[in-house]
Amino acid sequence: MEFSSMVGASEIVGAVVVFLALVARQVKTGARDAWRGEAEAQTAKAQRLADDMAALILEVRALREENAGLRLEVGELRRENRELREHIDSILGN
Repeated sequence: MEFSSMVGASEIVGAVVVFLALVARQVKTGARDAWRGEAEAQTAKAQRLADDMAALILEVRALREENAGLRLEVGELRRENRELREHIDSILGN
């Protein structure tokens, strides 16, 4: 192989190597951008879920407080009902 043909071949090989390096860099950059985008989407989703969870916790607490109040009311109504039945029984002579 002559020197000029070696130079020509090395120019072609060099160009191919540069091209492959540029393609590899572009693929790496694209993958990094895709992963970054996915990470941002997952972070946003996690924040939405955390916000939803916080709202649900507040709602459950409010429902528990309301339930406790209703239990007290039901207990009072049962006592009143029992007293009324006893009063009716005493009036009817049972």
